[in-house]
Amino acid sequence: MALENKSLLDFINAIQIASNYLKSDELVYTSEWLYDLPTHSLEINNQMLLVDYEIPTGWDGFGIDDLNELEKRGILSKTFESAEDPVLLSKVIKYKIQK
Repeated sequence: MALENKSLLDFINAIQIASNYLKSDELVYTSEWLYDLPTHSLEINNQMLLVDYEIPTGWDGFGIDDLNELEKRGILSKTFESAEDPVLLSKVIKYKIQK
């Protein structure tokens, strides 16, 4: 589900704050299936952002559509995308955060 404009701006702000604090411009998105349920996470410098930063989660939280939107806006640029694992259904996408 795509974030509404205000939530998307908050998402951008949280990513930029984390990037500055963690001193890295690489954002890593990981998706996988655990116990028959889909899950995903965001990391900067091996620090999970969902724990310490105000990243919207749950049904109204961020998704790949939002990361694609940030790419369109020039805030992120994709640097790597793995093929989806056919068994584990896991995938990794890396982005460079534009400053």
